[in-house]
Amino acid sequence: MPIKRRRSSVAERVSRPSFKKIRTRDPLDFLSILSDEILIRILHNLPIETLLLCQQISHRLYMLAGDSQIWKNLYYNRFVLPRALRIPGIKAAQNEALHFSSQKSRWLGDNSLLNRSDGQKTNWKRQYKLRHNWAIGACIVQEIHVAAQPSVPAILVRLAERIIITADKEEGLRAWDIQEKSLVAQYKLGKGVVPTCLAIDELDSDKSSLGIAVGFVDGSWNTLRFSVTKGSFSLSFAHPASSNGSLGAIAFSKPYLFSITDGQLLSLYTFGPKPVDLLGKGTEADTLGKKLSVAVTSKGGNSDTSSIRVEEDARDVSPQPHLLASLKSHTSWPPLSLSIRSTPTTLIASIAYSLPTYLSGYTIGLQELHLSMQTSQITSSRLTTALSDGFQSLRSSAPPINHLRPTSLSYSHPYILATHPDNTLTFYMCTSTATKLSLSHGTKLWGHTSCVSSAEITPRGKAVSVSTRGELRVWDLEGGVSKKKSLDKGEIGSVRVAGAKRPDGIPEETFTVEEKKQWVGFDDEMVIVLKDSGQGTQALVVYDFT
Repeated sequence: MPIKRRRSSVAERVSRPSFKKIRTRDPLDFLSILSDEILIRILHNLPIETLLLCQQISHRLYMLAGDSQIWKNLYYNRFVLPRALRIPGIKAAQNEALHFSSQKSRWLGDNSLLNRSDGQKTNWKRQYKLRHNWAIGACIVQEIHVAAQPSVPAILVRLAERIIITADKEEGLRAWDIQEKSLVAQYKLGKGVVPTCLAIDELDSDKSSLGIAVGFVDGSWNTLRFSVTKGSFSLSFAHPASSNGSLGAIAFSKPYLFSITDGQLLSLYTFGPKPVDLLGKGTEADTLGKKLSVAVTSKGGNSDTSSIRVEEDARDVSPQPHLLASLKSHTSWPPLSLSIRSTPTTLIASIAYSLPTYLSGYTIGLQELHLSMQTSQITSSRLTTALSDGFQSLRSSAPPINHLRPTSLSYSHPYILATHPDNTLTFYMCTSTATKLSLSHGTKLWGHTSCVSSAEITPRGKAVSVSTRGELRVWDLEGGVSKKKSLDKGEIGSVRVAGAKRPDGIPEETFTVEEKKQWVGFDDEMVIVLKDSGQGTQALVVYDFT
């Protein structure tokens, strides 16, 4: 047997030759040689579906396809321009204002995205995705459990600056962080204190804190500040109990506070300087507040004998409020909605209410109280209803419309939205000028399949409604509803929100018969719904559109 040759040490050190793979450019790749400026110009002309596909090709195209100006252009053409074209007379304006331009475009209400108060730049791709999700009703659903036992009256809920404020007799005031889905702060109201209404000053320019007003069953009310940065409540002012009865609704826009009792007594307060007459001297009527009579005689009360009770640790101490006006009415039936808005010269306090009629069920009434911003004197008080003028002919072929009593009412000038137990909503438009106050005839909105329990509408006509069985709908009612659209399409401008599954894997639409949705509120990114399980537990359902 031949002896094998032994390997030398030199042979062991010799490695096999390595073959380096040479990268070759695809002969069909015409993009890599182009500059970023040229590629961005090309991407500007692509539809959004192709633009999203381009972001999956390479890191370079991912960065270029996410360019802020590209998504700003897409956002303008889809969400701003159609709204601008609906405004009467805008087509007669300069044509260049109707095409996207960083300097000359008409942005209307979205102008705040260009000049943000926080100094940050808008993420236009994120903003486009947010508005797109609203348009198709796509969101993620989560829950925050707020009560393990039933609350009578029901828990009050408000949403502002991504903070949820709740009030109930057991736990008092609580603040919840939407992002963390956790409790941030709590403020005890005291034993036997029952809150009946809650309001947040959303017009306050101070984003680091929230102004809060809460009314109670004994006629008293408090104003507080919630520090967003510190996560704590502080009492500003405590108004004593009143013999006028329980507070049914309240509106707060510092320095003004507007309230109404269950006995239909309206009161308007100011935390500003004491009102003076034209001679600059305070009068007795200014101090006690002017008392007007609406439909019936004026009724006084002990509202003008208020005193201050401030916590020792409170840092936002408000001056003693002054009663500007007290109005008594026998026609303002619940549900109610109070509103405070202002012009450069006039403060306007408004109340929208349901009004029973003899022939057509319930309608909507609206009253405005105008005060001078300089003297705080009442200049006028106007009243209107949505009743049609005159009488309907007995030979008319059209059947009479019998409006049911609303289950809730939301008023944000110039829109009023009422919900009904017959699965419908009624939409009204308000016209308020220096010489005229009027309400349009109600327009019925269909789409829900069960009793509509609550709805909210913004001054831009965006609305959200929820039924007792949890069906959530988003409405676009800006500019009103034409008669042709109401006849051709039952679900006018509404999108049914079909949220994704919750983290526990249960679809949001899976609920028992006992579950009821009682309240709805929303901001630019989220919708909050108060849910009663029927077994005593209550939770806040968060629909996140981001």
